Amino acid sequence: MKNDADEKIYRKGRGIYQFLSVIILTLLLVAGTLALGPIIVRTAKDPEQFRAYINSYGFAGRLIFIGIQMLQVIFALIPGEIIEVGAGYAFGPWEGLFLCMAGCAMASALIFLLVRKAGRRFAEMLMSSEKLEKLKFLHNEKQLTFIVFLLYFIPGTPKDLLTFFIGLTDMKPSTFVWMTTLARIPSILSSTYAGHTLGVKNYTATIVIFAVSAVVGLGGILLYRFITEKHATRAAVPPKEET
Repeated sequence: MKNDADEKIYRKGRGIYQFLSVIILTLLLVAGTLALGPIIVRTAKDPEQFRAYINSYGFAGRLIFIGIQMLQVIFALIPGEIIEVGAGYAFGPWEGLFLCMAGCAMASALIFLLVRKAGRRFAEMLMSSEKLEKLKFLHNEKQLTFIVFLLYFIPGTPKDLLTFFIGLTDMKPSTFVWMTTLARIPSILSSTYAGHTLGVKNYTATIVIFAVSAVVGLGGILLYRFITEKHATRAAVPPKEET
């Protein structure tokens, strides 16, 4: 009986902890979005101002940018392409790529560990239960590594939101970080090159890169939907039995 009482106390305390965690994390999400939003708007309106702002800090500007990139990944409702274009504009295509990759890797590792610690409740803050159910096929260990790499490699997929789900799988943190960071390279590099060509006023190249990226991104979105819907159809019966 004493063990049962202790278990009830533990579950009650755990419930209060999870409830407060959701409230705190939601407040952080709103605060982060409000803080990062003006920087994104400024970059979109005047890339030259963004470059001057970052470069005014010297080497510390690189660290500031990595922090901005981390915030973008953590608060995944904010589009990352604008930040990546800004990186290419301010630092060039290759240094911009490196800085974006560093920010993505650190933020992804942080999110992964938070989700692994806090569980599904944390992931549901940014992804609905329905979306999580569609990604349930990722729990299949035999195809997990390949599918995760593919989803991060394909342009147009919600990579930052996917990060909140993959922490619920059995994938090792180190495997997740290095694999997804490498898979992001083509998508990030296209954006940093677009920013670089914009900075050197090669507008023809900029338009071509944006046009190709848009077409490839649309194809990626359609492919992502096909993959998730295909596996959701296969797994349609088990979720009904669980409820």
